Amino acid sequence: MVDLCYILPMRQPIAIIAAMPEECDALLALFPEHAVKRHFNTLLHLARHGDQEIVLARSGVGKANAACTLALVLSDFDVGCVVNIGSAGGLQPDQRVLDLVVPREVVYTDVDLTSFGLAPGQMHGEPARFYPDPRLLAIFDRLVADGAVPHTCHHGLLGSADAHIAQPKQIAQIRQKFRNEVLCVEMEGGAIAQVCTRFGVPFLILRALSDVPAQGDGALAFQIFLQRAATTSARICLELVKRLEQVETL
Repeated sequence: MVDLCYILPMRQPIAIIAAMPEECDALLALFPEHAVKRHFNTLLHLARHGDQEIVLARSGVGKANAACTLALVLSDFDVGCVVNIGSAGGLQPDQRVLDLVVPREVVYTDVDLTSFGLAPGQMHGEPARFYPDPRLLAIFDRLVADGAVPHTCHHGLLGSADAHIAQPKQIAQIRQKFRNEVLCVEMEGGAIAQVCTRFGVPFLILRALSDVPAQGDGALAFQIFLQRAATTSARICLELVKRLEQVETL
């Protein structure tokens, strides 16, 4: 059997996309020696870890911002893969703040073209769900197995929408529409997944839970734990970069 951890070509730059200042700053703190490039009013931070080049970008919040920023990065750099990090809100009763979610599937929770025969969350001309690269997932799973991820990690379906999900009515609608499969909700992962799928770029999404809105005041918890969630996801992302640096071919 071929070891999936050694078939990814990783001398190409790794693109890391975060939405919010707190999330991007937590990343930059781990790569203090970096250059800055401004392109179309977007700041791109160029860093290295050993021989591995890294492009860090803050997209801004929401699907349009994420798609614009990632398209810009992909046009400027021949990246080997994209990692989207940051925070999310948990929708399952067994989750806790600062748990990790590394999804196996991604869906838009605010897209509804079911009257045209499409699946819930499916945009016209696009797949019903988007799938992170299995090789990157295998590398992350190896990190977990090796004890490099000291947090509970959930895998499954990530929901993406241009809305902060915190109200019981919002949660109930998502649960009903997607049969309670959605593990967490956020505002950029769907666009990251769609752009990467469109252009054939491997991607992985890594989110730390800043709140679990199904268990109480999600908006308040988000404000309290955002920084800690950002730091958590950034540190785990660094462990992933270290492992990818060792990969000869992606």
